[in-house]
Amino acid sequence: MEEKAMDPRVLVARLVCWSLVGFDLLLGGLSLVAPRLVLKLFAPGAEPEGAPLLRRAGSIWMFFVPVQVWAALKADNPTALRTVSILRLQEVGADPMWLATGEGFGWFGRAGLVFAPVFNLVVGSYLWWLARRLEETG
Repeated sequence: MEEKAMDPRVLVARLVCWSLVGFDLLLGGLSLVAPRLVLKLFAPGAEPEGAPLLRRAGSIWMFFVPVQVWAALKADNPTALRTVSILRLQEVGADPMWLATGEGFGWFGRAGLVFAPVFNLVVGSYLWWLARRLEETG
């Protein structure tokens, strides 16, 4: 029996989803267990009172992990891809809002808050687009 070659677009989606898993495990996990450390990395001039809010964000990012694992394992499933797409796209406005209203950001924090929305927009749009293509080709 011949094995069907994986669609390169699906392979890209799979790699993106596994990368998101790693990133969210790192950022979300650290934000849960060491929020003051993460706060110091991103916003060295911020007040430590922001740690509980960062811990809350960490729990949200950790929720993303199983959804992204599902999509990585089932990257040819339009529903899985669309679900991760929605998670990423809903984050697009969060970082610019934090940058506009937060205080004490260092260069690393500012760079992350500028880059992350662009990244999330590109990834979310790609996964949404691929989900539609997979549905069309059925």
